[in-house]
Amino acid sequence: MVRYYCPGCWKDSQEDFRKCPSCGLDIHRFWDSKDYAEKLIVSLRHPEPTTPIRAARLLGRLKDPRAVPALIKLVRDRKDLFVAGAAIGALGEIGTTEAVAFLESLLQSSDGRIRDLARKALGPLKTRRAPDSSHPHGKDST
Repeated sequence: MVRYYCPGCWKDSQEDFRKCPSCGLDIHRFWDSKDYAEKLIVSLRHPEPTTPIRAARLLGRLKDPRAVPALIKLVRDRKDLFVAGAAIGALGEIGTTEAVAFLESLLQSSDGRIRDLARKALGPLKTRRAPDSSHPHGKDST
């Protein structure tokens, strides 16, 4: 059975409502106002755990620096190690200065699994320079 979720309050329904019956958000207008990366960033808060994992992995592939604050929040608020791991991996792929600094701070985590994930995410960054976080898509301007 298909479940529909409101991106405003995350209430689920069996119907694809235009307006959320719980919070009143115009769901279709909300999604239409977002680009692909923004939709993925919103999806990081989805209550069904495989959705944030997929969204984090895709954001890592896109290397969009706009995702960094939301990915950091996902790790800080971690309720699921697999979700946190996907976010940590995405931060390593994006590789902005902010992402790298956060990953380096995770090397001091009391959770050995988080330290290992951060170490793994930082590994490839040692061989390449972090993208310029001021550029809209994380690419160096050189």
